[in-house]
Amino acid sequence: MKSTKDIIREIHNLPLYCQNADLQDLLGLFSPTHKQVIAFIYKKDNLLMIACKHPLGLLELKKDSNIKIIKELLKTFVKFRPNSNLSEISDIKFFVATEYMKKKEKFKQRVKLSLQIQPYIEKSDGKFQNNIKNEENSKLFEEIRELIIARK
Repeated sequence: MKSTKDIIREIHNLPLYCQNADLQDLLGLFSPTHKQVIAFIYKKDNLLMIACKHPLGLLELKKDSNIKIIKELLKTFVKFRPNSNLSEISDIKFFVATEYMKKKEKFKQRVKLSLQIQPYIEKSDGKFQNNIKNEENSKLFEEIRELIIARK
């Protein structure tokens, strides 16, 4: 039987995980201002696709100076990791991820709503028969009925 350490090591060695880890490491090299503008990055064929959160972020990243900075970061990254999947990248494309951002915002709103405590609505109106023969339990039942009627 494999230990957890062995299973985690196998997962880390999967090609999909390695490619994603390389992309996250590359994104970690970007400046904080670039990170704020970028929603996510991925590799498609020989292109590095960079999704922006907002159209103004797209304009910012499409400046020649920023493109040069990103290409230099990519070259430096490949220099230190020659066996990386990112060594095949020949060009960089930018786009605005509007649908992704809408879904992300809706998800945040759903999480926010689910974290709020929903008010308890009493389903009973206090009109029920007390058929309990034990006196103590019957008194408790009557107290519950009085509380329900008092809340209405």
